[in-house]
Amino acid sequence: MLDNLDLDLCLDKAAYKSQIETLMRTLRSLQKACWEKKMPVIVVLEGWAAAGKGALVKKMVGYMDPRGFAVHPIWPPSPEEQQYPFLWRFWKQLPARGSIGFFYHSWYIHVLEDRLFERVKETQVPMVMQHINAFEHQMADDGVAIAKFWIHLSEKELKQRLKKYASDSLQSWRVRREDWQQHKNYDKYVALAEEMLVYTSTGPAPWTLVEGDCQRWARVKVLTQLASSIQEALDRLHYRTPAPILPPPDHLNPSEPDFLAQVDLNLSLSHGEYKKQLRHEQIRLLKLQQRIDENQIPVLVLFEGWDAAGKGGAIKRLTDILDPRSYKVNAFAAPTEEEKAHHYLWRFWRKLPTAGRFGIFDRSWYGRVLVERVEGFATETEWRRAYQEINEFEAQLTGDGYVLVKFWLHISPEKQLERFNERENDSFKGYKLTEEDWRNREKWPLYEVAVNQAIQRTSTPTAPWTSIAANDKYYARVKVIQTVTDAIRRQLKNR
Repeated sequence: MLDNLDLDLCLDKAAYKSQIETLMRTLRSLQKACWEKKMPVIVVLEGWAAAGKGALVKKMVGYMDPRGFAVHPIWPPSPEEQQYPFLWRFWKQLPARGSIGFFYHSWYIHVLEDRLFERVKETQVPMVMQHINAFEHQMADDGVAIAKFWIHLSEKELKQRLKKYASDSLQSWRVRREDWQQHKNYDKYVALAEEMLVYTSTGPAPWTLVEGDCQRWARVKVLTQLASSIQEALDRLHYRTPAPILPPPDHLNPSEPDFLAQVDLNLSLSHGEYKKQLRHEQIRLLKLQQRIDENQIPVLVLFEGWDAAGKGGAIKRLTDILDPRSYKVNAFAAPTEEEKAHHYLWRFWRKLPTAGRFGIFDRSWYGRVLVERVEGFATETEWRRAYQEINEFEAQLTGDGYVLVKFWLHISPEKQLERFNERENDSFKGYKLTEEDWRNREKWPLYEVAVNQAIQRTSTPTAPWTSIAANDKYYARVKVIQTVTDAIRRQLKNR
């Protein structure tokens, strides 16, 4: 593939100057169109050291409005970033709708330099590439235009440029030890790059190979393809047919399992037995806390369930025994304007717990296939594809060593009404009851279908759902802690 590139291609100065001015004005116009249409753009620049990526970025942004783009030079991950899945730091840097993000190096560093210097296990590489493809596919499905460039140099040109930079007192700081290793291991690096290009050049995010020995040629080719990619994405946006708004079904198909109907809501504990078992399970969890820290295992617990199902009480009993420094509870409501300007998973990636810590989510990304589905905040196309996106996201977490526990706290409609009435008549709990709770209750059949389908489509071997019988709060609280403790013990046993 790379061997077939004609690296002798070049432009004379007159042709270059003529084309570059036109291209830069075109890009400025396209930047304005992206802002008006609220279409985000991701530009990935990969290639050899000294391939001219920095100068190319400078040229690209020279005509652009600086308020509408950000440049992200990617270096080896910091100690903090190493405590998260490798894509975490890139999710944080994604451009908002209407903005352009330039990634000078990118998530591909994990399958190039990290692989060359054996900072990633070879057995992990296929999974890493799979996660990258899923990530880019999610971005494209969300309306992001993606342009990826590999700037290729001949071995001779690479050596000449490194020597030139190293001998220049103003440029020598740019030449890293790793850059010389690229030249020393040129053939191996070519093989790694070709494998990456083959496995990660996809329909929504193809690679453009750029002949880089002539910098003028490389700049014109990159800018021409970037302008073309953005214009094509804008055209698709213009001709995209709005997804139909269909009323959600209020019953399951006969072939679909009714998971909620299988929950035994009669399960309960007496007050005395509750106190005894609660203390026992909390002590089990406390004993594991130190091992979680020592083994740097992140634990993420998701709480979903009916209104008034007792999520808050269960979370309190789960955290009562833990060191407050070891956990954080995140309660998710409707997304903010900033959050709406990104992919719906963006706000959850930002709140992931670090290695050795507990993250507790009161509501989660399942809002896309529950409340957003039922209330019409997400189109049918969006919530249907979310099942795959959620499974891919959770596979990345569990593949990175997370203990992921997902709860649906289930109660009967009668029990919910009883608790609503209690809250309405209790001055200390009245704030918990809102008009939205009553409206949601009227849509119980719709939510019941959505919950059953979410469980069926997103319960996987590494991220299974646990449905908790919550008519009796005592039973539910004990069962929650027991389930979390058992999941942690399994993870420790499998290490």
